[in-house]
Amino acid sequence: AGIRETADQVEKIGVERSRSAAMAADLVLLVIEATTGWSAGDQEIYQQVQERPVILVINKTDLASDKSESTLCYPNTIEQVVKTAAAYHQGIDALEKAILDAVNRGNLQAADLDLAINQRQAAALTRAKISLEQVQETIAQELPLDFWTIDLRGAIQALGEITGEEVTESVLDRIFSRFCIGK
Repeated sequence: AGIRETADQVEKIGVERSRSAAMAADLVLLVIEATTGWSAGDQEIYQQVQERPVILVINKTDLASDKSESTLCYPNTIEQVVKTAAAYHQGIDALEKAILDAVNRGNLQAADLDLAINQRQAAALTRAKISLEQVQETIAQELPLDFWTIDLRGAIQALGEITGEEVTESVLDRIFSRFCIGK
């Protein structure tokens, strides 16, 4: 459900859940339509969430004329703006990049959780991240599965150090049982 005024009782429940989720979110994706632009309702929602990182997603750009798109007015305090035509998967890569950039900037609140990690856990998270980035690179290069499984194992083992789960050969066997590769 979007966040809007409605007379329908069931929809009101969905709207309230959406509003609560937005207020508790670490990152808010505020989606507006390129054809209708920024509304008073959008402004009200933005005022409620503007203390959080916000990415403005202007969707349905495929339906908007160049003129209507160029006259969209929205607060200049919104730093991240991404234009999409989600029905045609246009702009989705840019949206993913904007989300990853927000995460990598490190200014997300982590859902206001009381969280503390020690140096060993931080190092394990860093190793897991590096391993996953290497997996992503190897997949992008379309290398055989044998190449990326090593890095994937490294990420799993690093995360296992944090969770306390022992990553045994049997766990790895289950993970890799879907692939015809050597260990």
